[in-house]
Amino acid sequence: MTVAVAFLQPGWADWEAGQVLPALREYYGVQIEIATPDGEPQTSIGGVLAAADYKFSDPVLADADVFLLIGSDAWTEYKDEALFSLLRQVLADGKVVGAICAGTVAAARAGLLAGRAHTSNDRDWLAKTAPGYAGADGYVDSPKAVTDGRLVTAPGSAPATFSAAICRLVAPEGKHDEYLAMFAREFQD
Repeated sequence: MTVAVAFLQPGWADWEAGQVLPALREYYGVQIEIATPDGEPQTSIGGVLAAADYKFSDPVLADADVFLLIGSDAWTEYKDEALFSLLRQVLADGKVVGAICAGTVAAARAGLLAGRAHTSNDRDWLAKTAPGYAGADGYVDSPKAVTDGRLVTAPGSAPATFSAAICRLVAPEGKHDEYLAMFAREFQD
C-alpha cells in the first residue's frame, strides 16, 4: 500500500490539504499519515485540529512513498537540516515530494529546487523568504502546480492542480483521467 505523509505546521492551510489528502485516501487507497514538528496535534487556519501520527524527526517517515509539505506561515522561519536531509534523500530515491504555498520555502531550503522547474506564491517572495536558494533560475511564474520529475510545487492558490499533479504521479494508469473528469465539470462554463 502507498503511504503519504502530510507535514503540517501550526496554522496549516486547510484548503491546500483539503483537495489532495481526501483524493489520495478515498479515490486512490493511499494511507495518510500526519507529521508535525513535535508530534503534537496542530490547528489549521480554519480551526481544524489534526492529530499527529509522527513528529518530523521520526525515522520511520523515510518509509513513506509520498511527502507533502502543506503551506503554513511557520515554514518561513523553519530550518531543520534533519528534515531537509530526509526530503533530499526521498526525492533522490524517486519518491514523490509535493510542496505548496510556504511549503515551497522548505523545499527551497532543502535544495530540492536546484536544477528543477518549480513555482511558489511569487518569485520575489520565495527569493526573499529563502534567500540564495539553489535553482532560482528554474522558477516558473504559473498560477498552477508545476511538476518536474517526482517534485510538485504550487502556489497556495492552486490546491486543485496541486492535488491533480500529486495524484497523477500516484495513480494507476487510466484511473487519474477518471478522477479529473469527475471534478472537471466544476470548471466548465
